[in-house]
Amino acid sequence: MIANFPDMIAGSLNLSEPWYVEGAEFSPEKKEVHIYVNVREGAEFACPSCGGATVRNGYEPTERVWRHGDCLFYPSFVHCKRPRVRCPHCGTKQISAPFERKNSRFTLLFEGYAMLILADMPRAKAAEILRCNEKSLSAILSYWVNEAVSRQDLKGLVRLAVDETSRLRGHDYVTVFVDADRRRVIDVEQGREKSVISTFAEKLEKHGGSKEAVCAVTSDMSKSYLPGIAENFPNALSVIDKFHVKQILTNALDMVRKEEQKSSEAKQALFQGRRLFMIPRGRMSEQQVAKLDSLSKRYPKTGKAYSIVAALDDFYACYTVEEARNAFDSLYSWMRRCR
Repeated sequence: MIANFPDMIAGSLNLSEPWYVEGAEFSPEKKEVHIYVNVREGAEFACPSCGGATVRNGYEPTERVWRHGDCLFYPSFVHCKRPRVRCPHCGTKQISAPFERKNSRFTLLFEGYAMLILADMPRAKAAEILRCNEKSLSAILSYWVNEAVSRQDLKGLVRLAVDETSRLRGHDYVTVFVDADRRRVIDVEQGREKSVISTFAEKLEKHGGSKEAVCAVTSDMSKSYLPGIAENFPNALSVIDKFHVKQILTNALDMVRKEEQKSSEAKQALFQGRRLFMIPRGRMSEQQVAKLDSLSKRYPKTGKAYSIVAALDDFYACYTVEEARNAFDSLYSWMRRCR
C-alpha cells in the first residue's frame, strides 16, 4: 500500500479543509481509478457572488464526475456532490470545488498537463495519448489561450513584426502579430486587410501598450499593411522583412540570367544550371560550388548578380550593428556600380 495515499491525491486536487478525499478505488473491469471527494458537515462558505455570510443548503442533486490526471498510467476520475449555500442577498448558490474550472468536466491538473502535451504535438495525437476526444482538447486549448491573451501585458512592446499566413486550405488568411524582442506571438486577427492593423493597435492600448512607443514594425510590402502601419504607429520605422527583400533580388537575378541566356550562344548550360543560382552558397555541396563557379565565369553578368545576392545573405548573417553597417555600405556601393 502507498503510505499517505489520500494526502497525495488531495494535493493533486488542491484540496484543503473542509474538502477531503473520502476514498478511492480501482476498477479492474474498466481499468480506471475512481476518487471520491467530500466536504465536512457544518463547514461554512462565503457567498461565491457577493462574499457575504451564508448558511448551508444541502448538496447538488446529482453527483458530478471530472477526468483527473492518470494515476499509475490508469485514467482517473473524481466524483463529488458539491455543497450549496443560501445567501440572504443572492439566494441559493453552488460552491465550486477547488480542482475544477467552471463548465469543464476536467480537473485543473488534467488541463494543465493537456496544455503541456498540446504544445508539442497535434490535437489528434495528444487526444490519443491522453485518451480523451479531440473536441474536448480543443475546448481546453481555446479556453487557456484566450485566458492568456486577455491577461497579457504589452506595456514594453517597442518592436513589432507582422505577417500573414493561411489558416486553412485555400485563401482563408490570418494576420499574425509578434513581439520582435521576446519572439512570441501576441495576437492573431482574421484577414489581411488594412483594418487588422487598426484592430491590433486598439488591443495594444487596452493591454497597457502604446502606439507611440512602437519604434519599428517589420512586415512585407503589402499594400494593406504599409498604410495601416503608417497610420497607427506614427513613430515606427517601417522595416521590410528579409524574405521579401531577398525575393526582390532573386527575381532580379533571374531576369539577368534570362537576358544573358538570350544573348548567349550557349543557352542550354545556363538554362540547365538556373536552379543552382537560387541556392545560398553555404548550403551547396562541393560539386555544386565548383559548377557554380564555372557557370559564373562563363556567364559573368549572371555570376555578378548572384554575388550581389550572396552579399545580401552575408549582410543578414551579421551579429553586430557595426558589422552589419559595413556589410550594407559595401553591398550598396557595389549595387550602384553595377547599374
